[in-house]
Amino acid sequence: MYKEFGFWKEYGEHYIGSPSIYLHRNKTINESYDKNKLVNYLNYGGIIAVSSKINFPHIFKDIERSGDFLLLTDGFWIWPEDLAEYVQSFDVVLPDDWYLHIIKNNYKISKEIKSKQEHIDWGLRS
Repeated sequence: MYKEFGFWKEYGEHYIGSPSIYLHRNKTINESYDKNKLVNYLNYGGIIAVSSKINFPHIFKDIERSGDFLLLTDGFWIWPEDLAEYVQSFDVVLPDDWYLHIIKNNYKISKEIKSKQEHIDWGLRS
Protein backbone atom coordinates (compact mmCIF):
# COMPACT_ATOMS: atom_id res chain seq x y z
CA MET A 1 0.00 0.00 0.00
CA TYR A 2 1.36 3.38 -0.97
CA LYS A 3 1.29 6.58 1.06
CA GLU A 4 0.15 9.69 -0.81
CA PHE A 5 1.43 13.24 -0.59
CA GLY A 6 0.89 16.35 -2.68
CA PHE A 7 -2.78 15.97 -3.51
CA TRP A 8 -4.14 19.31 -2.33
CA LYS A 9 -7.70 20.45 -1.72
CA GLU A 10 -6.82 23.49 -3.83
CA TYR A 11 -6.85 21.21 -6.90
CA GLY A 12 -10.65 21.38 -6.83
CA GLU A 13 -13.82 19.65 -5.77
CA HIS A 14 -12.45 16.12 -6.27
CA TYR A 15 -9.79 16.84 -3.64
CA ILE A 16 -11.92 18.64 -1.05
CA GLY A 17 -11.01 16.00 1.59
CA SER A 18 -7.30 16.47 0.97
CA PRO A 19 -5.12 18.77 3.07
CA SER A 20 -4.43 22.34 2.08
CA ILE A 21 -1.04 23.04 0.56
CA TYR A 22 -0.79 25.99 2.95
CA LEU A 23 -0.47 23.56 5.88
CA HIS A 24 2.67 22.13 4.26
CA ARG A 25 4.65 25.29 3.57
CA ASN A 26 7.56 26.12 5.84
CA LYS A 27 10.40 28.28 4.57
CA THR A 28 12.80 27.39 7.40
CA ILE A 29 12.46 23.63 6.93
CA ASN A 30 12.41 23.94 3.15
CA GLU A 31 15.67 25.91 3.19
CA SER A 32 17.32 23.09 5.15
CA TYR A 33 16.74 20.61 2.31
CA ASP A 34 19.41 19.59 -0.17
CA LYS A 35 17.09 20.94 -2.85
CA ASN A 36 18.99 19.84 -5.94
CA LYS A 37 19.01 16.22 -4.82
CA LEU A 38 15.45 16.29 -3.48
CA VAL A 39 13.96 17.95 -6.56
CA ASN A 40 15.81 15.48 -8.78
CA TYR A 41 14.40 12.60 -6.71
CA LEU A 42 10.86 13.96 -6.99
CA ASN A 43 11.16 14.63 -10.72
CA TYR A 44 12.40 11.15 -11.53
CA GLY A 45 10.11 8.79 -9.68
CA GLY A 46 8.52 5.96 -11.60
CA ILE A 47 5.27 6.62 -13.43
CA ILE A 48 2.44 4.82 -11.70
CA ALA A 49 -0.49 6.58 -13.41
CA VAL A 50 -1.30 9.29 -15.93
CA SER A 51 -4.09 11.82 -15.68
CA SER A 52 -4.93 15.10 -17.38
CA LYS A 53 -3.35 18.39 -16.33
CA ILE A 54 -6.84 19.89 -16.36
CA ASN A 55 -7.50 17.87 -13.18
CA PHE A 56 -4.51 19.45 -11.44
CA PRO A 57 -4.58 23.25 -11.84
CA HIS A 58 -1.47 25.13 -10.77
CA ILE A 59 -2.11 26.43 -7.29
CA PHE A 60 0.14 29.51 -7.31
CA LYS A 61 0.05 30.56 -10.95
CA ASP A 62 -2.95 31.41 -13.09
CA ILE A 63 -2.00 29.31 -16.09
CA GLU A 64 -3.96 26.91 -18.24
CA ARG A 65 -2.68 23.38 -18.21
CA SER A 66 -3.23 20.76 -20.85
CA GLY A 67 -1.70 17.43 -21.68
CA ASP A 68 -0.69 14.50 -19.53
CA PHE A 69 -0.10 14.81 -15.81
CA LEU A 70 2.01 12.10 -14.21
CA LEU A 71 1.56 10.49 -10.85
CA LEU A 72 4.95 9.35 -9.63
CA THR A 73 6.22 6.87 -7.06
CA ASP A 74 9.34 5.65 -5.35
CA GLY A 75 7.71 2.35 -4.50
CA PHE A 76 6.46 3.61 -1.14
CA TRP A 77 4.94 7.05 -1.79
CA ILE A 78 2.82 8.46 -4.62
CA TRP A 79 2.92 12.15 -5.56
CA PRO A 80 1.79 14.41 -8.41
CA GLU A 81 4.48 15.49 -10.83
CA ASP A 82 4.30 19.14 -9.79
CA LEU A 83 5.38 18.42 -6.21
CA ALA A 84 9.02 19.06 -7.15
CA GLU A 85 8.13 22.55 -8.35
CA TYR A 86 6.20 23.30 -5.18
CA VAL A 87 9.16 22.19 -3.06
CA GLN A 88 11.62 24.13 -5.23
CA SER A 89 9.70 27.39 -5.59
CA PHE A 90 6.93 27.57 -3.00
CA ASP A 91 8.47 26.29 0.28
CA VAL A 92 6.45 23.07 0.45
CA VAL A 93 7.88 20.51 2.87
CA LEU A 94 7.60 16.74 2.81
CA PRO A 95 6.38 14.62 5.71
CA ASP A 96 9.35 13.94 8.00
CA ASP A 97 9.17 10.16 7.61
CA TRP A 98 9.29 10.40 3.83
CA TYR A 99 12.17 12.87 3.79
CA LEU A 100 14.15 10.71 6.22
CA HIS A 101 13.47 7.70 3.98
CA ILE A 102 14.81 9.63 0.97
CA ILE A 103 17.96 10.68 2.84
CA LYS A 104 18.51 7.15 4.17
CA ASN A 105 18.46 5.89 0.58
CA ASN A 106 20.86 8.62 -0.57
CA TYR A 107 18.21 10.25 -2.77
CA LYS A 108 17.99 7.13 -4.95
CA ILE A 109 15.36 4.51 -5.65
CA SER A 110 17.04 1.14 -5.32
CA LYS A 111 17.25 -1.40 -8.13
CA GLU A 112 15.69 -3.90 -5.73
CA ILE A 113 12.55 -1.76 -5.35
CA LYS A 114 12.35 -1.31 -9.10
CA SER A 115 12.69 -5.03 -9.76
CA LYS A 116 9.94 -5.86 -7.24
CA GLN A 117 7.49 -3.38 -8.77
CA GLU A 118 7.56 -4.18 -12.45
CA HIS A 119 4.10 -2.66 -13.03
CA ILE A 120 5.65 0.80 -12.62
CA ASP A 121 7.18 2.57 -15.62
CA TRP A 122 10.65 3.27 -14.26
CA GLY A 123 11.90 4.18 -17.74
CA LEU A 124 14.58 6.84 -17.71
CA ARG A 125 12.89 8.79 -14.95
CA SER A 126 14.85 7.35 -12.01
